[in-house]
Amino acid sequence: MNLTVYFSFQAGLCFSIAHILIRRGLIESNAMTGSLISLTMSAVVLWCALPFFVPLSELANPALLIFVVAGIFAPGIGRTLSYVGIEKIGVARSVPIANSSPIFASIFAVIFLAETWVLQNVIGTSLVIGGVIVLSMAKPAEGQWRKLDVIYPLVGAVAFGVSTTLRKAGLGLVNIPLLAAAVTAGTAALFSFALLQYQGGRRAFKLNQRSAAWLFPAGVFNTAAMLSVFFALSHGKVVIVEPLISSNPVTTLLLTSIFLRDVESLTRRVLIGAALTVIGTILVVTVR
Repeated sequence: MNLTVYFSFQAGLCFSIAHILIRRGLIESNAMTGSLISLTMSAVVLWCALPFFVPLSELANPALLIFVVAGIFAPGIGRTLSYVGIEKIGVARSVPIANSSPIFASIFAVIFLAETWVLQNVIGTSLVIGGVIVLSMAKPAEGQWRKLDVIYPLVGAVAFGVSTTLRKAGLGLVNIPLLAAAVTAGTAALFSFALLQYQGGRRAFKLNQRSAAWLFPAGVFNTAAMLSVFFALSHGKVVIVEPLISSNPVTTLLLTSIFLRDVESLTRRVLIGAALTVIGTILVVTVR
């Protein structure tokens, strides 16, 4: 249990730091570039470490296909849409919405696993929906944005919810967190590269020295976060891991108020929306 809590909080902290770095990097870059750099760094680091800690014979295990599919959903789709959300509506609004993913994991459990939907689920879901509405109504610090843009982090949350379910199922068959993380990250990086090519290839890739100084460190923290998630899931249940990780918007908002004061402002409405989203998510995923 102690390792579960440790790795979960470590993942949440690393995600929070990565969100701040990404927001800085996106000022002179774009979401597709940020996602590709982050995922490619994760894939390279994890695959380079793999031969030193995991027997290569494990690569022949057909159960690894679960992590391939999981990687397409998240970080592939999920992280890309999360970065698009950060780019379009800011860290303070996008991150709490994207971190409502445990809500969707619970819904999938009800539909596909015939789990019980109790009052705590209903209350938690209502709080999350309320938080999303409040966040979508908040005015941005500067510039214009469309309320419809909340769809990006919201769909990203769905993708993360699917991926979490697949990861936990996969670890039940291949309980090697480093291998699982490497396969997931590698698949997501290839998916992100293909998506960038579809968006225009080199024309869509936007990177200069200033944005690289933020995006590459963000990739390091995202790699640490991803590996921490797999170790947490390896040691504990989803209902314990998810609420601890999904509390990271609180840390993100704190870091935003310190390091992004010139980019974003935290209004009372943003703080209320973020609080509702986090509390609702925790209520849903802690149902016994």
